[in-house]
Amino acid sequence: MRYLFAAFCFFALSACMSYGTKVDQEKVAQFVKGKTTYAEVVRQLGKPNQSTINSDGVRTISYTYQQSQMSASSFIPFVGLFVGGAESENTTVVMNFDKNSVLTDYTATEGGMDMGTGVTSGRKQ
Repeated sequence: MRYLFAAFCFFALSACMSYGTKVDQEKVAQFVKGKTTYAEVVRQLGKPNQSTINSDGVRTISYTYQQSQMSASSFIPFVGLFVGGAESENTTVVMNFDKNSVLTDYTATEGGMDMGTGVTSGRKQ
């Protein structure tokens, strides 16, 4: 019984995965184009996941986040093959700065997806 409980805990913990830096669109809207600096953004959001500097001094940074979680029904023996699935959430924020490190523009996207297996794989919402 102890091994069964340990196996269940292992699968439950391994059913969730996330990476990156989550940035809400409301937080991004606080930054002012033509005023906010690169240093201020990094101070508030942390180090970006990716940073590119062009030869003309223009900088582009991005914060990307991805989170996925298996549904509980996926772990039911045999039944999980037919009704299991997962949910995912993602956000991406891309910011551009001029050669003086002042924000010129940004984009912020949010998304998510429900994934099914077996009979639930083609369901429409």
